[in-house]
Amino acid sequence: MTTEPRGRLYQDSEFEFNEFNGLKIEKLIVCENPETKEPILIYIKVENRNWHQFFLDAGIGFWENWDEIDIEDDSYDFIDFTDKFDLKNKVINRIFCKKDLNNSRIILELKSNEKLILKCKEPNIFDSDCELIM
Repeated sequence: MTTEPRGRLYQDSEFEFNEFNGLKIEKLIVCENPETKEPILIYIKVENRNWHQFFLDAGIGFWENWDEIDIEDDSYDFIDFTDKFDLKNKVINRIFCKKDLNNSRIILELKSNEKLILKCKEPNIFDSDCELIM
């Protein structure tokens, strides 16, 4: 198996990440602001791959591979959303980021026709608070 590129892979209002297409989700951890419950970073682990993280900031989407995750920061809550959204072993069909008015959204489409979406609550307001919906 070849090693995955490390670091920031995408930083744009539109991109497609296809390395996880056809792979099963093992874990999804959300780093939340404890006061607002806003998702700050989303960590995803799929079969036979490193941990990746994605987030929205300044109106655009980011996708990164840092191999591991650091969930030791007491300033944030780290919540396992794998069971909450019933994601264990669900197969990824497509991952992409697209424009959403003055912001962007990151969408994980699953083979089960479900979608996991990280988006701004008010897409017309630049860099508004985010939410993760299924």
